[in-house]
Amino acid sequence: MAVTLRWEGVSYSIPRKRDSWWRIRRKAPEVRRILDDISGEVSSGDLVAIVGASGAGKTTLLAAISRRIRGNKLAGKFTINARDVGRDEMTRISGFVPQSDSLIDVLTIEEHLMFICQLKYSRKMGQFHRKVTIRKILTELGLHSLATSRIGTLSGGERKKLNLATELLGEPFFLFCDEPTTGLDSFNALMVIKTLKKLCGIGRESRDNGNFEMEIATSETELWEPRQESFPKGIVCSIHQPSSDIFHSFSQIILIREGRVVFQGSTAEAKDQFHEAGFTCPEDYNPIEYYVKIVAEQPDLNLIQQQCQMEDFSEGSEGSFRITADTLRTIWILQVFYLLRRSFIVTRRSFLEISIQSGIYLSTSIILALLYRNVNLNSQTAVQDIAGVFFTVCTEIIFGSLYSVIIAFSPQLPLIRRETGERLFSLSAFYAATVLMQIPRAFLESFIFLGVVYASVDFSGSFLTYILMSISLSLSSVASMAYGFMIAGVCVNENFVQEISVPFDTIMLILGGFYMNVINLPYVKYISLFYLTNEALSWQFWREIDTIGCSEGTTCLRNGTDVLDFYSFGTTPATIWRDYLGFGLWFIIAHLVGFLGLRSYVRKEGFY
Repeated sequence: MAVTLRWEGVSYSIPRKRDSWWRIRRKAPEVRRILDDISGEVSSGDLVAIVGASGAGKTTLLAAISRRIRGNKLAGKFTINARDVGRDEMTRISGFVPQSDSLIDVLTIEEHLMFICQLKYSRKMGQFHRKVTIRKILTELGLHSLATSRIGTLSGGERKKLNLATELLGEPFFLFCDEPTTGLDSFNALMVIKTLKKLCGIGRESRDNGNFEMEIATSETELWEPRQESFPKGIVCSIHQPSSDIFHSFSQIILIREGRVVFQGSTAEAKDQFHEAGFTCPEDYNPIEYYVKIVAEQPDLNLIQQQCQMEDFSEGSEGSFRITADTLRTIWILQVFYLLRRSFIVTRRSFLEISIQSGIYLSTSIILALLYRNVNLNSQTAVQDIAGVFFTVCTEIIFGSLYSVIIAFSPQLPLIRRETGERLFSLSAFYAATVLMQIPRAFLESFIFLGVVYASVDFSGSFLTYILMSISLSLSSVASMAYGFMIAGVCVNENFVQEISVPFDTIMLILGGFYMNVINLPYVKYISLFYLTNEALSWQFWREIDTIGCSEGTTCLRNGTDVLDFYSFGTTPATIWRDYLGFGLWFIIAHLVGFLGLRSYVRKEGFY
């Protein structure tokens, strides 16, 4: 028996944006209805096209029936063989191929699919079984010879097929494709559609005459048992301006206008229905273009058959459709491990680019070393020079760490939305892996940056002092990255992020202890990363200085303790631990706010 997905009374509305906040407060916001009481169905073996003019609601309908729209703005009933199906169940038994891919170009096809396979399936499945499944799918899609090629070298059609391969790893019963031919030439577009026809089983015998059970595998033996032929899938595509060859490849079409269905049925039925309505497609005209044109010109046209021939499913038939508990989820710590491994591969293959970025960033330390190379403690002017070196080092490390996170984080948002939406991993696992991946770089750059300056300037400090100062600078860098994650998580727009961070950075700079004596701000100063870092570096250096050169008859700072008092820094051993506590609080609070902001964004924006 075929597996049939049916949707009834599907509606989706969003509030209209107002140009005045005052109107929003005085009047309830108006809503824009994108989908209006739409019903339909798709069965295994069907290849369905959702067609309509731009803005008709094609992508929204596709996201709605695939249950990829989040929130409570979607209304309607969704069933499979008369059994209600929820969002989580639909995600497990279906695949969604977006219009724009979110692939990582430096990975190879095989590495990408292996990563997806490791996260979609149980950790108990062996490496051999994963490779066999990947090889089978690549062969079916004609990508086997490109398995070791990097994704960035693929053509548009090959990238579309790779997106299909990604979703086919889970052997979905239904596949939803958002404009799979967009951006492709006519030949590659037709090849993609022919691939979809093959997956639907169109033009070949279905396995066991179409009799099969819909079931999620719960054991390694059940999932990996060899199959001679995959079961036919039900595939729904939103498509824009298909050629006539592509149009005739579909078994059914759904024509929509302004969120309502105008026609639903087979391509042959479309010809008959339009002819009966008085519209005959010219012989030299692409049928689908003609239908879309007529629908746009005739706003009152409605060709929906009132008596749809839909198969009825009795209560007893539900036994043929089972969705068991999802027991194949990878545990959280393994999700973090796989994400770290993927990030490591990306970093290794982007080594040249990262090295150039780091080289430009660290070049500032060489400039500082040249400017301050003649500084020594034989005179009082060296106190101001050294204080200037420390504060400049603080600002470079903090700003460098802050903006490196902001610039790198925003481009990952589409990938985050897609992969978390498909439940490959939890958002917390991605966030933890991203944070952990940044920490080694923070320590490495901090040690090198300070090392160049420390070796060139006559600081008169020991090597142990350099190590302790570098550790403090590294902790400051890690806390600054947390600040960057917080800003990027709360304000996801990259341009807005950089603008909104400026006033906060200015306030923290003023509280840093260099531009202003903060002795009268005993508590407020500790919210400044610049003050915490400046104090930590100054305390670790000046506490070892017993004598500073001083001319006769002048007021002098005679030792390191006097310098610390002058800049309102702590002089006791508790100072450094207080600064470390400040770094720790910044790390925890900023990451908590950043994660909650990112989670709110992902839930609000949804999957597509």
